[in-house]
Amino acid sequence: MNIEIINKLDEITNLIDNDKDYKRMQELKSKIESNKELLSKIDKLKKIDEYNSEYVDLKKEIINDNDFKEYKKLEKDLYLFIIELNKKLNTLKEKGI
Repeated sequence: MNIEIINKLDEITNLIDNDKDYKRMQELKSKIESNKELLSKIDKLKKIDEYNSEYVDLKKEIINDNDFKEYKKLEKDLYLFIIELNKKLNTLKEKGI
């Protein structure tokens, strides 16, 4: 791969690492991992049939958790960014750059 592309990827990685949303996502992940009640609900959810009303109610509780909700939004944004980045990299690769 072209050295310029490698350098640009390193630059992008550093920008992401220092991005306020990415840092917020890391903070939220730590908060979620330390939230015993939320983790218990997530574990319980995995054991319930998804067509059960208890499953639906429990999932609503999890999704309505503010930290979880914000984390998932940031996660989605990062995922979409990575998809776009991969598309651009594949285009460069196809061009032989």
